Amino acid sequence: QMVEKAFGQVNDARKFTELAQWINYDGYRGMFEGRSMYRQGLLLWMSHPAWPSMVWQTYDYFLEPGAAYFGCKKASEPIHIQWNPVFNDIEVVNYNAGNRTGLTAKAIIMNMDGSVQWHKGTTITCSEDSTVTCFRLEFPENLSPVHFIRLSLAEGDRVISENFYWRGKEEGNYKDLNSLPLIDLKNSTHAKKSGNTWDLVTTLKNTTSYPALMVRLKVVGHSTGERILPVFYSDNYISLMPGEEKAISIKLKDEDTRGEKPSVEISGFNLN
Repeated sequence: QMVEKAFGQVNDARKFTELAQWINYDGYRGMFEGRSMYRQGLLLWMSHPAWPSMVWQTYDYFLEPGAAYFGCKKASEPIHIQWNPVFNDIEVVNYNAGNRTGLTAKAIIMNMDGSVQWHKGTTITCSEDSTVTCFRLEFPENLSPVHFIRLSLAEGDRVISENFYWRGKEEGNYKDLNSLPLIDLKNSTHAKKSGNTWDLVTTLKNTTSYPALMVRLKVVGHSTGERILPVFYSDNYISLMPGEEKAISIKLKDEDTRGEKPSVEISGFNLN
């Protein structure tokens, strides 16, 4: 029901599982972000299934981390910028990143075409084990039915936390995203083997005029195309607005490649 409300009726099992990643990412990130202000503990039932399953898993039976895992990972950064949708406040949560001064928190609200409709920034001081309310979001009248919130927290020129949300004028309704055109991302992967470890860095750049949403990287064998597991990603299931670029680091053991050179496949909600 949540998938149908968000994206409409789906008659293809593969498409359904891909769209379910949106729901998983949003829900698991929200659970961890929601308990952050008062440092409440959170118990997940369950972290992974004991057999192949479609529900309740941050990683699956085959050790593939899903969108839920990366939602948890995002929300649990040592220092984290987030949107509180109850009050529409932008908050910075400092779990264990030390006392920080002179940080710059920024928020941008964009329409589906990537055009900036509202933005604001401020400088904050953030002590360890604290939550700082930065400012309140304001939503202009001329927003598209689905729009995006891009957050960043910087220390000087270095971004130390970033976050990306999608928001419907009708809560939970993202059907208008189905009208986005299919696009191609520029990408390149550098692979290096050292001993029994492969280190890969995949750089993605959106040179189009449209956002690239829920972009997923998957490591496979170069000749067979079969998935290699387990693999550790610095990030995954990301979104790139027009002109944005991001590098993702990937680690895996050579013994898990079954003699294959690892290759990276890229897919996404509106990618060719």
